[in-house]
Amino acid sequence: MEQVLRIENLGHAYGKFKVIEDISLAIGRGETSALIGPNGAGKTTFYNAISGKFPPSKGRVFLNGENVTGLPSHRMVDKGMCRSFQITNIFAELTVLENVLSPLIIQQKKHFKPYGNVFKDRGLMERAMHTLEQVGLAERARQVVSSLAYGDKRLVEMAIVLARDPSVVLLDEPTAGMNPQETENMIQLIQRLAEHSGTTFFITEHDMKVVFSLARKIYVLHQGHLLAQGKPEEIRTNEAVQEAYLGRKSHA
Repeated sequence: MEQVLRIENLGHAYGKFKVIEDISLAIGRGETSALIGPNGAGKTTFYNAISGKFPPSKGRVFLNGENVTGLPSHRMVDKGMCRSFQITNIFAELTVLENVLSPLIIQQKKHFKPYGNVFKDRGLMERAMHTLEQVGLAERARQVVSSLAYGDKRLVEMAIVLARDPSVVLLDEPTAGMNPQETENMIQLIQRLAEHSGTTFFITEHDMKVVFSLARKIYVLHQGHLLAQGKPEEIRTNEAVQEAYLGRKSHA
């Protein structure tokens, strides 16, 4: 399988305190993978270092074969890596459609004027509506986001990420705060997108049902190091992982 994301010996430290150290992994195009680990394992630092929030202290990041180590977040987006956050990051007072148009406007350096040229741009509108159809929100395109249920707001965020047609999507706790039905809907959406769009998803998630439902490969961080990696069934039965994270009697 063609590698879309490759991490080599990644490390990051704050002064003398090493948060993550010598993490290497490779993710194939169209593959859905997960990064798990207990609180304080270094997951957020790892995501920040590879997505451009700050450059890693050491190591290299390759995206679609290109060395993108240390590029700022907006450049990473241009290169094909987009990220969602645990806390919903959307424009609550804009409509669903306006939220999805926003990244497209930025990408094409257009101006956002209500009822102006953007809404008359057939290409932009078609891309935005196609994205909303992908996440099941096309019928709510003109609805103000603040009026949506929480689960639908998370779908808006997913649509914003997908609008730029990324090759890699980093999902940070995509089901955080969702009820069981919303969680199941999100699982099915990610499965459907991965299967039909060929998008590569790399998720971090505490809900093991979500992880084992979605991931073909799981990476386990513990105390800043990569403790284990493998297929879900391998991680489920790994004694070191059970001790560090899942619990010996876990049936997740």
